Amino acid sequence: MSPDVYVSPHSDDICFSLGAFARKRGGGILLTVFPNSAYLAPRPDRLSPVSSDDVTRTRMSEDRAFAAACNLAARFLALGCASFYGKPPFDLAGVHEKAAGTEATLMQALLEIPGETGAAARPWLFCPTGIGGHVDHVAVLMVVIRNLERLRSRYRIAFYEDLYYASDARIRRAGLQRLFQGLPGRSLMRHSLPLGDDGTEKLKLLHLYPSQFTALPPSIAHFTPADGTSGMPHEAIWTEEESGPALHTRNPVSFAAAWVTTLVQRVPLNGMG
Repeated sequence: MSPDVYVSPHSDDICFSLGAFARKRGGGILLTVFPNSAYLAPRPDRLSPVSSDDVTRTRMSEDRAFAAACNLAARFLALGCASFYGKPPFDLAGVHEKAAGTEATLMQALLEIPGETGAAARPWLFCPTGIGGHVDHVAVLMVVIRNLERLRSRYRIAFYEDLYYASDARIRRAGLQRLFQGLPGRSLMRHSLPLGDDGTEKLKLLHLYPSQFTALPPSIAHFTPADGTSGMPHEAIWTEEESGPALHTRNPVSFAAAWVTTLVQRVPLNGMG
């Protein structure tokens, strides 16, 4: 069976956005696109600057720990994020240039992963939605959209709601509108992926990334989408596929209720539904 691929713009994005799902599903490839970084969360005990090489090593080490916890194979592209080049992360003025500089390397990595033929055999490719407007997230989204048909011949594609950004309702709406505008004439279904454990296991995964927190989060309040419905802790994906990804687990009964009640919402991409 071909491996699922979880595309993470930075070290931490899959954990923050889709970590509980990845752990429960089990197996696949964690592909970090921009591992070269200069960003650490500010901390009062950090008295001197840290080199970008040391930051990158720290963040890649955290990714490997997360990958091991979720039975994923960690892979890293040799690309730098906005902070690595000293550029403002939420300035989209240069996003087309960023996407152009990312496209060949990312597409080569995605197309080199062995795949199976036939619609039912295709593995899943989980990509960021770009919620939050971070230039690196939006650049990855642009590459995937630009190559959507080529990728769909190899993968079933899902766009995950970027967390923690999607925990803010206004930011989430703006990010989803950007996704819809990028895919005119198509329709997506939203799959809500309930955590089912009050977020305890996801919180443990978040704590594998101490470099990204001034203080470790005490709850997952900022790591569940503000979807305006039940308020149940969850993660979420959007896909054109008629059904969402099945959960692989050694004990399917324990997760059955959460996945039977998965919310599926068809939304036309020329509006918010």
